[in-house]
Amino acid sequence: MPTTPPAGRAPPTVWTASTYFAEGLPWSLLHQVAAEFFTALGLPAREVGYTSALHLLSTLKFLWSPLVDLIGTLRGWMIATQALMGAAIGAIALLAAPTQLSGGTAAIWALLVVIGALSATHDIACDGYYMDALDPARQARFSGARVAAFRAAMLVGSSGLVYLGGSASWPLAFGLAAAMLGGLALLHRLTLPRGVGEARPRAHDLGGRLRHVARAYLRFLLQPGAAWVLAFIVTYKLGDALMFSMSKVLLRELGVDTAARGLINGAGTIASIVGAVIAGAWISKVTLTRALVPITVVMAASEPLYLLLAQASLPIGLAEAFGAPAALAALYAPSHAGVAAVLVCEQLFGGMATAAQMVFIMRRCHPEHKAAHFAFATALYALAQSLSGTYSGVVYEAHGPIAYFGLASAACVPALLLLPFAARAELRPS
Repeated sequence: MPTTPPAGRAPPTVWTASTYFAEGLPWSLLHQVAAEFFTALGLPAREVGYTSALHLLSTLKFLWSPLVDLIGTLRGWMIATQALMGAAIGAIALLAAPTQLSGGTAAIWALLVVIGALSATHDIACDGYYMDALDPARQARFSGARVAAFRAAMLVGSSGLVYLGGSASWPLAFGLAAAMLGGLALLHRLTLPRGVGEARPRAHDLGGRLRHVARAYLRFLLQPGAAWVLAFIVTYKLGDALMFSMSKVLLRELGVDTAARGLINGAGTIASIVGAVIAGAWISKVTLTRALVPITVVMAASEPLYLLLAQASLPIGLAEAFGAPAALAALYAPSHAGVAAVLVCEQLFGGMATAAQMVFIMRRCHPEHKAAHFAFATALYALAQSLSGTYSGVVYEAHGPIAYFGLASAACVPALLLLPFAARAELRPS
């Protein structure tokens, strides 16, 4: 942690927003835009579903995160990976032209894997830079801004780029994404503060580096209350992940068409940004220890709202099964305003929980291993969410929406039970 403010022209509010926008845009490209692109090409559902495997690159980033701590500077890693991702996305823009797609999508898949590895490496450096540049109080203060910037990038990707790809052309959409990342790399090269984390001691021989890696993970695993901390991290947003996995399927079954879902999703994303900002300001004012309990409780309380929506699917399904007119079945469907209200409420509290979760993890990262510890902790909950999301469709189809969303609501219980133990776990000294 620097003892003096790092040299540079961009204030923390600006570079926090710009670097986390640069983190969120590739994430959206990999996990939202790519699936929409392959769907638009008419590829089979199983190949569209393969995009979920790209989550594994982010999950496994803890394996090489200690090397980012050891080699070069965090600022340098961020700028280089942003530039390389811009170049790779630019290559996809060329391959996405109709004249190039006749040869298949293998080259595009290869580029997506490269972007996934670069994006995971950028995440390591970005999170480490944030924790090195800001003291714990300012980390909490700007946590809402970083989550808001990430979600704003998701909005640009899942709404703006997808709309552009569908209404104009996919090469134009991917080309715009490449230009944005290339522009951010140049902007950060000129304005991102220097001197962050550069005084950290580094081992240069192979044995020293291996010992550094071992110490990085041992220090995280041997911290006070580590078992409670790990269990809490893994279960904290499990219910939220299950809700997200099948919410679009539920809305489709309730008669909400794609265009309406797009508008509702936009409102939900904005609500999540507002929630993140509110939580960041609240945590900064009252401390994480006092804010964590109410934020977790309201997050868990919002999940059963989807169960209320799911109940409407039963009379609709019965009406369709007995051949009732579509107009009669539609009478049982909730209004778009009601659906939007549920989604906005859940996303508002979900955004608050995301900000609280990030601060919770940061408080448990040792000063010498910030990037490695943060990558390791975030990989744990990302793995839990990836595995649950992979099998969510199987459970939904086997048991129906009411049982599924009941299970998703119940998935919030472990975090609530662990909350008293995790809240008492000793925070990392500042």
